[in-house]
Amino acid sequence: MNKSNICFIGIFRDEFENYIEYKQSQGYYKSLYKKNIYELLDYNRYLDSLNLKEIKITEEMVTAYMESLNGKSQSTLFKYECMVRQFSKFLKNQGYDNIYVLEEHQVKNPRDYIPYVFSDNEIIRIFKIIDELEFKHHKELKLFYQTFFRLLYTTGLRLGEALSLKIDDVDLDNNIITVHTGKGNVSRLVPFKDSLAEWLKEYKAKNNKKTDAYFFESRYGGRKANNTIGEFFRKTILRKANISSTPQKGHTRGACIHSFRHTFACNSLDQMIKDGLDSYCVLPYLSVYLGHTSVTNTEIYLRLTIQHYDEVIDQGHYIYEKGLGDLDE
Repeated sequence: MNKSNICFIGIFRDEFENYIEYKQSQGYYKSLYKKNIYELLDYNRYLDSLNLKEIKITEEMVTAYMESLNGKSQSTLFKYECMVRQFSKFLKNQGYDNIYVLEEHQVKNPRDYIPYVFSDNEIIRIFKIIDELEFKHHKELKLFYQTFFRLLYTTGLRLGEALSLKIDDVDLDNNIITVHTGKGNVSRLVPFKDSLAEWLKEYKAKNNKKTDAYFFESRYGGRKANNTIGEFFRKTILRKANISSTPQKGHTRGACIHSFRHTFACNSLDQMIKDGLDSYCVLPYLSVYLGHTSVTNTEIYLRLTIQHYDEVIDQGHYIYEKGLGDLDE
């Protein structure tokens, strides 16, 4: 995607294009593939739908737009809020008077977001359900779900990253997964244990594919859909395991398939601390393993290892927030 493919419309068109140039001059939006561009396009479409005769942004317009985003994740809402605020500030700097600037912190900072982490008992129940699954018409699905959910639980891969793996990305001789251009355009190597390797080898042996095929290819060919796997986990696995997928106990969202990643991160950090490692030093390693673009994204898991909270505070973990940039989920 290049600039010629970006189709802003209406009376705000030129200002959105100028805004991108302004942000790029400051070192942002280096790649127009960035999700931020699509957020701007969405906001542009909303403003254009109001059929305005002049460039203006009122408090009512902004409130209505933010309300239209209900249902999106906390981090996504936070990004949209920042985008709306920054675009209004840009317009005011351009000399437009009738521009409302959204006050800060209308949406809770994702750093305060509390993800759902599975307990040991819940993990036992989940895999008991998975191992007892029966499929009358597509028996091969049982091995897929057994292997796939173990992969998520033991590596912390994102759902989309795992489904995008090709045959050549999974090195079963050296127990290393290569993730190409994960979230934030970050590529990384993910080592895994022999116990997972056995499941992956069995799955590959029973699903022999070309080397350029997806490791977990759909039976119709091509990549399996995120929504299909996520919905099956929520509606079937969690329900049978008697685990609620609705928000509870302060969590912004309830249990979901992404909770495997949260659980992996907390368990890994907790084990490293139990092994006597300095939590101040191990956090960057976990951040790289998870594919975070900034170590500040990983800092939340320190706060979730509640039994070590005092130790974490003493070691000054807020240096990550101050010294290594803004949150970039």
